[in-house]
Amino acid sequence: MSSTSLRSRRLDFRSGRPTRYLSPGESSRRLGLGLLCVVLVAYFGISYDNFFTVSNGLTILMNVSSIAIAAIGAMFLLVSGNVDLSIGGQYALISVVTALFARDTGNAAIAVVAGLVSGLLLGLINGILVRYMKISPLIVTLGTMAVFKGMAYLVGSGKSVFGFSEAFIFLGRARINTVPLPVIIAAVLFVIGGFWLLRTRTGLRLFAIGGNAQAARLNGVNVDWIVVRLYVVNGLLMGVVAVLTTARLGSGTPQIGTSFELDVLTAVILGGVGFAGGSGHPAGVFAGVATIGILGSGLIFAGLEDWWQQISKGLVLLLALGADQIAEHRRARKARQDAPDPVDTGGAADAGPPGAAADEYGLGIERTRSPGAVVLAASGLSRRFGSVFALRNGTFSVRSGEVVCIVGDNGAGKSTLIKLISGVYKPDSGRIEMAGSTVDFNGPADARHSGIETVHQDLAVCPNLGIAHNLILGDEPVRRMFGFIPVRDDAAAVARARTRLASLGITLTDMNRSVGRLSGGQRQSVSIARAMKEDVKLVILDEPTAALGVTQTRNVLRIARQAAENGAGVILISHDIRTVFAVADRIVVLRLGEVVYDGAVAAITHTRLLHLMAGLEDVDTPVEETAR
Repeated sequence: MSSTSLRSRRLDFRSGRPTRYLSPGESSRRLGLGLLCVVLVAYFGISYDNFFTVSNGLTILMNVSSIAIAAIGAMFLLVSGNVDLSIGGQYALISVVTALFARDTGNAAIAVVAGLVSGLLLGLINGILVRYMKISPLIVTLGTMAVFKGMAYLVGSGKSVFGFSEAFIFLGRARINTVPLPVIIAAVLFVIGGFWLLRTRTGLRLFAIGGNAQAARLNGVNVDWIVVRLYVVNGLLMGVVAVLTTARLGSGTPQIGTSFELDVLTAVILGGVGFAGGSGHPAGVFAGVATIGILGSGLIFAGLEDWWQQISKGLVLLLALGADQIAEHRRARKARQDAPDPVDTGGAADAGPPGAAADEYGLGIERTRSPGAVVLAASGLSRRFGSVFALRNGTFSVRSGEVVCIVGDNGAGKSTLIKLISGVYKPDSGRIEMAGSTVDFNGPADARHSGIETVHQDLAVCPNLGIAHNLILGDEPVRRMFGFIPVRDDAAAVARARTRLASLGITLTDMNRSVGRLSGGQRQSVSIARAMKEDVKLVILDEPTAALGVTQTRNVLRIARQAAENGAGVILISHDIRTVFAVADRIVVLRLGEVVYDGAVAAITHTRLLHLMAGLEDVDTPVEETAR
């Protein structure tokens, strides 16, 4: 049984109460690393008399407090699949700026604000360059590292800055019951950051972005804005680091922060945060920070020169990256071993006689509801990519209680039309109306808020997230902890997942099982279940039965038909003609980016539909008025 299954089972049944919390992503608490810390402490404590003392322990905590604070921002970025190599340059520049304000104004508060604002601005610069200019974070932050470092020498004229007030120095040297204030600040920030990552809906979205950024975007997550904010938060945390260190040292210098990014990344990656994104746990990062601190202190006690310390840190980082790759390989192999038997594809893709559709896919649902008011009306939609028109004239409508099947050959414009309606693309021309009002979607989130749910052809699932988290992504239920702290309501997420999956005839017991470990058919079912909300107005299914067998296909078509009977409009795209005739009320045929047929399913034969799709027959019947 996988560790994920064990964790979920413990959460589900340990207390006999509903699950309150599911750990997002492929988390690693690095229990082995924690054990290594204990071994290192024991070894150095036995080897050196003064190592195992309270004084040395506090010294170690003080030395790693800066790494711990910076590791919070680095953890957020790496989980989301990003990185910031410029933190050493930020450290130096913010330190000099803070020192100048502290010296010239003599006001500790102004100096602190100057340092924090400087960090915010530097983080914002990185975020904008990474997301809105679409430049690799490695390249961006490598370049800004050099820029920030050079600016530190320029602003400070290459010299250290002294002459601070006692109030400012107090921030870095104060103690509360013998515990240094920077250590307390680091502990508080680390706990808050870890809680935010694991328990809030934005924290879940970081794991989603790291696992599959495009899937997160299709589910309504504003990926660009979240990543920019992460870089801003990272800059703010570097402002905290620089302010505390400058106050403690009593000087600001452009030489500070050399190889700081190496120490931070070593601690975070050693703590189990995957460099590729989508995995990690604050407990593991804490163990990584502790390991760096204990190892550095032990090497100092051993009397080794500084270069040996640098060599050891570099080797630890390489070992951590190697362990990360091994862990990824083991997870992939485990996923292949744990994957359930592939869903039977039966005759779902067989050509078969068209007339067999009704018998093979008999839905058992009587069509008692007549189509109602128009839910969505698309008029003259067009979209081009460069010089190529993907869609020229997307004009059709969908009524409540109606299933409209859109068919066409490859390249006909079906997927483009769906992405315009679901907010993925903005049309070059034309308009979309919902319930008679023109809408302008700026992204998938706007479409979802308007009541449109989409099952994309690529499923838009994040393989690193569990079933429940994939199902509620972009629409996460929230509860109030202690009456005022907003956190994800994972109990509601699990209940929602079980209900919707049961409606598809799928039984999955472990709602925290990574979707990447499911079969193709089960992943398809998770994606479809996510779209079947109670208040949905329009359901879009883009090739929903492509990976399913006969039984599962029948269940999906029944769900589509039932959604229409419940009052939603349904758009279904399919290459399977039997599927179309089994479930459709109306058929819309696209060819070369234009609607060439829009009529009732009873008014067209299988053969004529195939001819229209292939362009073998001209349309001798006018396209029906979509607003009839």
